[in-house]
Amino acid sequence: MAESTATTTAKEQLAKDSEARKKMVEEAAKRMETAKPTPSQDENDQARVGIDVKDKADDGSGPEVKLTLQREQTADKPAASYSTRQTEPKKPA
Repeated sequence: MAESTATTTAKEQLAKDSEARKKMVEEAAKRMETAKPTPSQDENDQARVGIDVKDKADDGSGPEVKLTLQREQTADKPAASYSTRQTEPKKPA
């Protein structure tokens, strides 16, 4: 029985996903091998006795990436128009 195009496509996508996951796991393992705990034990000991540690030891993780998300909000338009009564001032006699 021949496989359908959808089945073939699904199997190809599954193989690609598996390779991508394997690559991500390998990269994460490499990062974990070179990483150091932060704060270090020395920094913890100094903080325990009251020393304010300003310069932290590098943990080897590289620069911190800060992601920002911008969202634009718009007010909903009213479903029906709202009008008020118009009055005119009395004219002087």
